[in-house]
Amino acid sequence: MRVLAEAHNGDDWILHTWSNLCLDQGRPEDGLAHLDALAAACGREEDWDLYWIRLPLIAARDGVDEAIARARSHPESATSYAAPHIAELLAGAGRTEEAVAVLEQHAPANSHDLAGQLIDLGRVKDAVVLLQQRDSEPVPPVWTGSLFNDPPF
Repeated sequence: MRVLAEAHNGDDWILHTWSNLCLDQGRPEDGLAHLDALAAACGREEDWDLYWIRLPLIAARDGVDEAIARARSHPESATSYAAPHIAELLAGAGRTEEAVAVLEQHAPANSHDLAGQLIDLGRVKDAVVLLQQRDSEPVPPVWTGSLFNDPPF
């Protein structure tokens, strides 16, 4: 897997698989070394879509608090797409209430993740209400006419 990860640097699914293998083998430092080398080769801060892969490795090596601190220091940490990753770290450390608070800040975008955490807290009714609200929102029509203002079919 390491050869594949080196051959396809930047492919998130490969990096994610590589990182999970490193975690499974109890070698988070190997996964972090590879991600650090990739970041150095890019010469800039990693976008969240690659950065989040390192968080479980940091948690395994340095502890959850360090991983959460590093996650929150990233420029994209306050976005809806970062929230589930931060919440996953918190929930994995038994801090489900904090995970819910993170997800609630971005509830519309992360309603399914939030519902799962609410269920873990025993708040099943709240989860069902949340999911019903989300599912009952009207969906705008996909087709409203052409680029040339022709009427729809």
